[in-house]
Amino acid sequence: MESANIGKDPSDLLEEDMVGVEFKSVEEAESFYHIYSKIIGFSVRKNQCRKNQAGIVTTRSWCCSNEGFRRTKYIKNPNRVREPRSEIRIGCRAMFRVCYSKITKLWVVKEFRANHNHCMATDMQKHFLRSHRKISAAELEQEKLLKKAGMKTSEICNLFVHQNGGWDKVGCTKKDLYNSLAARRRGVDDLDANTTLTFLQSKLDIDPEFFYAYMVDEESRLTHLFWADGASRFDYELFGDSLAFDSTYKINRCQMPLVVLVGSNNHGMTCVFGFALIQNETAETYTWVLQKFLECMKDKLPETILTDGCRSMNKAIEDLMPSVVHRTCSWHILNNVIKHVHEKGFVGDLRNLIKRYISNLLVTLIYGASG
Repeated sequence: MESANIGKDPSDLLEEDMVGVEFKSVEEAESFYHIYSKIIGFSVRKNQCRKNQAGIVTTRSWCCSNEGFRRTKYIKNPNRVREPRSEIRIGCRAMFRVCYSKITKLWVVKEFRANHNHCMATDMQKHFLRSHRKISAAELEQEKLLKKAGMKTSEICNLFVHQNGGWDKVGCTKKDLYNSLAARRRGVDDLDANTTLTFLQSKLDIDPEFFYAYMVDEESRLTHLFWADGASRFDYELFGDSLAFDSTYKINRCQMPLVVLVGSNNHGMTCVFGFALIQNETAETYTWVLQKFLECMKDKLPETILTDGCRSMNKAIEDLMPSVVHRTCSWHILNNVIKHVHEKGFVGDLRNLIKRYISNLLVTLIYGASG
């Protein structure tokens, strides 16, 4: 293959200069295009990725961040609360595509478009481009230590600016630093996890019927946690005919959804059957919670389960409890009606209808159909 000449100024590179250029890895190709885009003055994002039948990537492309157009549904949304962000996708066609060659075992440039339909960033603006902003590992660790020492985030930002000699040398914006700290707060660090698990283990000495289970990720960080005490297990054995399954959305310091599993005793009072802290609200996560709940309760299934209508939660229930009657909680139904139906008197009529239905159902259950 004829070698391509890329020893010219980046701003003068054309398609014929790049097509045929070879890279040892897809990471090397990506690094080249990121360096090129920073010199020219535009931001980059990943575009297409094609894999073969074995699931191995064979084609990878990157494009200008201004490529394409924003979908109409995101612009003409009748339920929009905030004003839409300023449009940056204006149909720019600049892109870079490489394919893997089985013969040479290298990544070969197949397409390179250098022309843009917008102005390039100036030297003072380049370090603010999204794809070129990054907080180094050293800065992340320093940021963590300074935060533990009691420094405010704004003070840490000012320290980084003086330490590096200006924002253009820091490599990120103040918002990036705030976001990185927020991301750390949303996770459970090693100290929190170890302390929590030690506390739960100690509960077994006081309550032999106490049950807990947890899951960790590849980096041994705590992701899911379920627990229930002896009283909860005893209550479920007596009053576990009905189970309400709901999540309180991220009100704790770790910003993890708290799942509460509750029921009702013979006096109409709420019984708590268990708790779970989870990393996300996917069907796989809710399946894990229900598996641990059933393990804790010796595989006893409820007769009825009430949820808030979450699709992930619904799928987990269908997979693990197909025989259980599943209904959406009336409180959540009424809340959705209040949000989406604005007809005068409709909410009150629906609330009274639900109350009459429940009242008639109770009469039937207590006194029989003849009553």
